[in-house]
Amino acid sequence: MQMDAETRTRRWSALQDKAAEIQTAAALGHAADALEDMDAKVNALTDKVRQLRAQGYRYAKVLDAQVAQIAQDWPTTRRQAQDVLTQRRGDLRDLNASLSRILAQGQRATTEAEMDAAKDALDRLEDRIDQAERDVEGAFDGFSKRVDKTAHEIEHLLWASDQWAKISFDPYPEEALVDACEAQWLIRDDEGPKGVLFLTDARLIMEQKEKIATKKVLFIATEKKLVQNLQFAAPIGAVEVQESVDARGGFLGLGTRELLTLKFTAATEGKRISQAKLRLFHGADNDQWAARIKQVQRGDLTQEAIDAQADGKTTEETSPHDIPTHCPACGALFTQPVVKGMRELRCEYCGAVVRL
Repeated sequence: MQMDAETRTRRWSALQDKAAEIQTAAALGHAADALEDMDAKVNALTDKVRQLRAQGYRYAKVLDAQVAQIAQDWPTTRRQAQDVLTQRRGDLRDLNASLSRILAQGQRATTEAEMDAAKDALDRLEDRIDQAERDVEGAFDGFSKRVDKTAHEIEHLLWASDQWAKISFDPYPEEALVDACEAQWLIRDDEGPKGVLFLTDARLIMEQKEKIATKKVLFIATEKKLVQNLQFAAPIGAVEVQESVDARGGFLGLGTRELLTLKFTAATEGKRISQAKLRLFHGADNDQWAARIKQVQRGDLTQEAIDAQADGKTTEETSPHDIPTHCPACGALFTQPVVKGMRELRCEYCGAVVRL
């Protein structure tokens, strides 16, 4: 079918534009940029893990080893990827000649079919370039995933450390952060304070940290204030995971909600509670949190510590001969068990508090 003048002009212009784009893409600039970006990512990892330690985070020493190994592996991986890049650029050396033939074909085209044939030929050249890009990026794809995974873990711990530095309550002497996530304490159905759930080497702590509307106009908040305070803190040895589930939630029941139901076998600080149901946000996994709590309880953090001060001494339990058996105020017998992370005993009769 013959093309009218307007259609031919439009399609010829589009063919030229696409040919120019292909000529530029033939340099495999995206793949070269990806290599440069990886240089920056690898270098940034060292700075980020150094920042994490400067903020006082003591655990996950495997990250230091991973970052060091990544820095050691990258030069070799980069050379291999650069070799592939050079080879693929060589494979595309005939592209300019092919483009010239296709453009000449398009310039002579007078029918839709002839113009379609020229376009299809350009599409095939574009496919060659796309495959070449994939070949180069594939040469360091596995390495890139390692970097991204390590960077994600460090970024999370940097966030957690920053939240810990801004807490509204006093930490124990030498108490060290293990992990943190955004969470909500579900007191009634889906209602309850939102904030940050902290896991330390001594306690599990829920701190409310959210902006609450103080003024509304037509049900729209016009003024807010930050509410930040301790909700509850339990000695880590007194935390029992009762249930860890992915409940359905959200609009029409779509999506999942990470829920943890906990029981406390010793008195909690802040609000005195015996159990709590928590909803974890933004990718926090309930099963991983349950496992992490048990890991701290078992004392497995010793192998994760980067210094001697974090080898378990910071949360060392009071030795049996140091545990008082009777209240010094009224003489009543202490019957509650002393668990890991506990720093005080409260008399059930007179309310006197004994520091451990």
